[in-house]
Amino acid sequence: MARTCIIGLDGGTFKVIDYLAAQGRLPNFSRLMANGSRAVLMSTVPPITPAAWSSFYMGTNPGKHGSVGFFRFRSGSYRLEPMNANTVRGTALWSLAGSEGKRVCVYDVPVTYPAAPVNGIMISGMDAPHFNDRSVFPAGLRREILDTVPGFDISSSVDYRYLARHHPDPEGECIRQLQAHQEIEIGTVNHLMHKEQWDLLVAIFRSTDSFQHIFWDSAARMMAGSPREGDERRAEAVFGAYERIDKELGGSWKQWLESRNLVVMSDHGFGGLKSEICLNRFLAEAGLLAFMPGSARSTPKKLLADQFRDHLPRNLRKRLKKALGRDDSERRWQIFVDSLVADIDFSRTRIFSIAQFGCFYVNMKGRRPLGIVAGETERRTVIAEAREALAGLVDPEDGEPVATRFYDRDELYHGSLLEEMPDLVVELRDYAYQGIYNTSDELAQEKIICGPPQRFGRLSYTGTHRSEGILILSGPGVRPTKLPAASIIDIAPTVARMMGLPEVPEWDGRALEEALIGGEGKPGAQPGKTRAFPAGKESARGGQQPRGAGYSEEDEEAVRQRLQDLGYI
Repeated sequence: MARTCIIGLDGGTFKVIDYLAAQGRLPNFSRLMANGSRAVLMSTVPPITPAAWSSFYMGTNPGKHGSVGFFRFRSGSYRLEPMNANTVRGTALWSLAGSEGKRVCVYDVPVTYPAAPVNGIMISGMDAPHFNDRSVFPAGLRREILDTVPGFDISSSVDYRYLARHHPDPEGECIRQLQAHQEIEIGTVNHLMHKEQWDLLVAIFRSTDSFQHIFWDSAARMMAGSPREGDERRAEAVFGAYERIDKELGGSWKQWLESRNLVVMSDHGFGGLKSEICLNRFLAEAGLLAFMPGSARSTPKKLLADQFRDHLPRNLRKRLKKALGRDDSERRWQIFVDSLVADIDFSRTRIFSIAQFGCFYVNMKGRRPLGIVAGETERRTVIAEAREALAGLVDPEDGEPVATRFYDRDELYHGSLLEEMPDLVVELRDYAYQGIYNTSDELAQEKIICGPPQRFGRLSYTGTHRSEGILILSGPGVRPTKLPAASIIDIAPTVARMMGLPEVPEWDGRALEEALIGGEGKPGAQPGKTRAFPAGKESARGGQQPRGAGYSEEDEEAVRQRLQDLGYI
């Protein structure tokens, strides 16, 4: 069976690809789509980076692998800990390949820290706090990468806060730094790609996502033919990120890929960001949540602190925070209640929101340490009240509802980790609206619906995730065909079929037989649908990941700071 290469474009969207291809600016993407198969690749619900990439490489839904966002609850507390490889369950695609004697190379896939021993090499993704010995396997590869790829780091080091306030050309400098990091990504993949004749190579480019989050508004106006002054440079930053990948597809990668199957995919799509919403404040107004006494009165102090902090470069902020430390009472509280939700009085709260994409958790007795909701009947009553309240939330600009679709937990997830999933997931009108992660930031806002982010000035986010990602299949094992929408959980079974690997019993996805040579006419589930497997039947083939934190306190703080700098918290 043919060797296979998976190239992931974080946030990749056909909106940009088709626009540029029509202008002749992506000749190699155009060639791959003409000679192979393409489909809209539906992400997880909601379309969040850790959930989507984990679902890709595990081939299962979050109810089995456990990753639904950037954080999960630490047992016995309201403390949130970053998701990492030790908190995800299942059989990773590369573990399956390695167990069958295939040589594998894995680069920059989120939720892969600490790097697992594999039959080949692995460099962890954005959940790695630093490029240390735990973020690479084998450990000796770290020195080789640093020697071969000057300036290598896990993530770009753009300090958006400081640039926005102090650089004479923040947009230009941001573009320069993001382009420099994309060149590091390309240089690393080039080195790894030609290091060995890999049977399976998986490489993710997160630069596409970084450019789009900031410059999406300008790219969207350019694609719509209605640009404003200053849009061209911002839009070209987005377009150039795709063009640099296209250049490699027809240049340094072309010969290496000639005898291999190629999968080009994304974890989610992209679109505009209209407004942020104070979801927990809304729940409080609906009588479903309570804040700690005095929380609202503390916001002016926090605003002054934030304004002072934002005028300092990142390294100085870190040193100052370390020097000031935290008093013992704050430290004891943070061990139990996370700083992101520290303003919530859980002893008087029935349901609360975590993260930006409409994930709501019922404060259940027995499940949460200060839970006040008892039993399944009361849980469903709380969910019904929350749904009714959220259905009445409208954007004052157009008078239209913000919450447009509601999912109960059982509609989206199944598996042994079902109890860790959100009880209610709400789609916030085409995902163009998103929640504010930090309760203290919510309390500092004047309105519930507070407009687009402004915290980084011209470098503030203008774009965010959508459900519709990309899938392009090409190579000796692929036949040209028009595919209907596929699901991100279909990729692992499809690649396994390409490589002649055995099926994993817990997979929820299915091989896209209609796009594979020899698969014509074979029966299968509807594309994009999941197969139901009984909860608790997950196998350990290929090495099930152990449960555990995986981070020191310092490492966890580094990951939080990265996510904060990126605008995710």
